[in-house]
Amino acid sequence: MVPCAFWFYRKGVDVPIPRFDKNLEEFYSICDQIELHLKTSIKCLSQAESSNRYLHIPVAASRNENMAINENMLTYPQFLATASAQVSYAKEIHDTLVAAAQNISPSD
Repeated sequence: MVPCAFWFYRKGVDVPIPRFDKNLEEFYSICDQIELHLKTSIKCLSQAESSNRYLHIPVAASRNENMAINENMLTYPQFLATASAQVSYAKEIHDTLVAAAQNISPSD
């Protein structure tokens, strides 16, 4: 009769038993990676949608300024300058609104 503890040995070959906790940890790790990829994809789609809504001129996919680009396209440096101008304009509006709100509210 063969002891119960040695049921997984076959003719002297050691057969490793897969560990459930390691496989479960690997599964959750892969699920976390998938979740991060999906969140990144959603963010990219949201940014592309915003770009299409607020910037009606397409941006060239290359950073190379020397390539021939259609007149109706922005180069990457032009896009960066446009985005920087929009950000500074939004900050300026925010600061103006904050200053106006401080002037309106009674100070104690």
